[in-house]
Amino acid sequence: MHELSLVNELVAECARRADGHPVAVVEVRCPAGTDADEIADAFAQLTAGGPLGGAVLRLQTVPQVLSCDCGFAGEVGPDHCAGHMVICPECARVHEAPDALELAAVELGES
Repeated sequence: MHELSLVNELVAECARRADGHPVAVVEVRCPAGTDADEIADAFAQLTAGGPLGGAVLRLQTVPQVLSCDCGFAGEVGPDHCAGHMVICPECARVHEAPDALELAAVELGES
């Protein structure tokens, strides 16, 4: 359900950028630990029948970054990510992962 709300925001931004034009490709950066299948399913569900219907979704996984009160600041590996939670590799404090689907590009299709 969480992914659905993130993708809904993403689809709205794509539609805004496309300004009524058909969309061929949507490129998105998502942090490690994000469920790519859930993102793809939500994208297909939310774009069916609309101007983004049929658009290809390209997901690029980027490292999860964490800044902790213990002083750790940097990338965390997949062994420190669990769903929407990130564990500090220095102190083991559990943090909620930031909602971060970054729209990298919207490629317009032919009208």
